[in-house]
Amino acid sequence: MSEQSFERRHAAFRWAVIEGNRLVVAGAFLGAIALVLVGLLAVNLFPRAPGEPLYLLFSAFLGGNLTLISVVIAINQVVFSRELGSPGDLAQRTRNAVEYRDQVQDAIDRAVSPVLPGSFLLVLHENLGARAQALRETVTNPGEDDLSAELDELVGALRGDVRTVTRALDTPAADEQIFGAIAATLGTTQAEQLHDLARLETSYDDRLSDEQRELFASIRELLLHIDVARKYFRTVYITKELSFLSRMLLVVGLPAQLFTGATLAVYDLAAIEELPVAAIVAATVIAMIASFAPLAILASFVLRLSWVAQRNATVMPFAASEKDYTLFSSGD
Repeated sequence: MSEQSFERRHAAFRWAVIEGNRLVVAGAFLGAIALVLVGLLAVNLFPRAPGEPLYLLFSAFLGGNLTLISVVIAINQVVFSRELGSPGDLAQRTRNAVEYRDQVQDAIDRAVSPVLPGSFLLVLHENLGARAQALRETVTNPGEDDLSAELDELVGALRGDVRTVTRALDTPAADEQIFGAIAATLGTTQAEQLHDLARLETSYDDRLSDEQRELFASIRELLLHIDVARKYFRTVYITKELSFLSRMLLVVGLPAQLFTGATLAVYDLAAIEELPVAAIVAATVIAMIASFAPLAILASFVLRLSWVAQRNATVMPFAASEKDYTLFSSGD
């Protein structure tokens, strides 16, 4: 039962943080807030008439949401400013990107590499899997000595990552969406595999064949290309996600601010006391949900942005443990 509970929590966590549509996740947050408000209303803990506490609360919402929207849009402009540059800078960026694609095409032995992020990473991983299989075939007596056992373990780790990534990328959705390419590689461990390659080359230098040395070099090059591609796609994704977040905050936040301001405007009117209690309560609940809408939008996007940043914070060949940043573990 504890394992099933962990799997359910892990699935809910993955949906809320990684897999779920951000607007649907924001809607789920607002739905939870609505349920809380209805629960408070059911136990008579929710005000049924206008009063000073509600007036102060809506005033705080109005000022807080205005600050929230302004700060997020300002941060977005700072991120966008990094994309601006002189013609010389932009030309150098383009040349660097073309040079990188040429290096990848040489490494995978193809004249043209794919354009879409998912297809690009898929081709890289398919080539990595082929090189790993070729390395396994160079082991004549698997498991009979330390070198054979460690080579087999390295190949198993490489092919395991390749299977995970190719299974995630081999879908139209993952190919079309840049986040699909990033999510497919979140669990891969290139830094550890690079370390294992270097350790094997150092420890068994006199026992490696020329073919194995060439395969080590080609695998190392593919791992570096994969890491560069993943981090570049992460940069593009974050820029696109922040731009979409800013637009959604304006689309949702401005009507929410208007509704909250209108609620404050009519709260002190004497005529509001003549309205039915049910209408006053319904309007108050709707106004509170609308006031939470910008925060729900921000929370849904920041959850995934921060997760992507956390899982891609280190730069190869260094690696960092994720144990200190794990919300759920099977040992709970």
